[in-house]
Amino acid sequence: MPQRMQGWLGCGIGVISAASVLLAGCKKAEDNPDASKQVVQVEAKKDNQGKTIPAQPVGLAKGLKLLSFQEAVILSDNPPEDELRPPNKTHTGKNAVKIFETIANDLWAKTTFTNDDGKRIKYQAVIATEIGDVQLVLNGEAAHNHVRSFVCLAKTGYYDGMAFYYSLNRVVEDNTIAFIEAGCPRGTGEAGSGSIGYWLRPEISEKLSHEEGVIGACIGRDPNSAACRFYITAAPNSFMDREYTIFGKVTRGLDVVRTINKREVLEEGRLKAPVLIKSVTIQTILE
Repeated sequence: MPQRMQGWLGCGIGVISAASVLLAGCKKAEDNPDASKQVVQVEAKKDNQGKTIPAQPVGLAKGLKLLSFQEAVILSDNPPEDELRPPNKTHTGKNAVKIFETIANDLWAKTTFTNDDGKRIKYQAVIATEIGDVQLVLNGEAAHNHVRSFVCLAKTGYYDGMAFYYSLNRVVEDNTIAFIEAGCPRGTGEAGSGSIGYWLRPEISEKLSHEEGVIGACIGRDPNSAACRFYITAAPNSFMDREYTIFGKVTRGLDVVRTINKREVLEEGRLKAPVLIKSVTIQTILE
């Protein structure tokens, strides 16, 4: 069973660029299947359809197989450059070590893209904030490890009680940069703080672009530093294409994203009044 390493130390910074702009620190275009062929289920946070689904080998698309947790992630015995030591507790008081162990030893293997009857599974997420809900469809075809991680984190309740704490809305080099961010385990968005003990390698699709309303993975200096933090764009951000992993798209509630993005910020883009995330709920669509 994977164990989260506890003994290493680090310090770091988190950067993105338009060339270089701080990032606090979509689904592929296709027709939706006929609604009559879809079954939507709301899942318990610590279970996937209420039963164990074998994780491997599972075909995702044309021979692509899902990886075990150990194969899919980078563990903290060899952390990405400039990453801080993962905290033992999140700023909301949740046990980060227990969340890590639950994902590594249980939920990851259960989070698949086909069920035991061979039907395809697509995941949706509903981010319930204090000012309204944001619904997203998650793109497992393009970024299966990022989707699995987000689904697992949401099911453990990791994001519940956190907040959107960062917002950027400016023009740099004739590019409009507009997005909001959440998910830092310390709640600060500080550089190098984004993980509870594992990181993800990039899953960048040439077919996806940073249009308005995509959700993607925040990274620091090291491209392998994606973890718990995510951003949602409030405007097209094409300069971010092929630099950041996109793993879903807003289908409802884009007005909520825009509203948060227009709120007053303090120094370094921190929201003067962070917007509470009441819960993140995962749903499945069986095709």
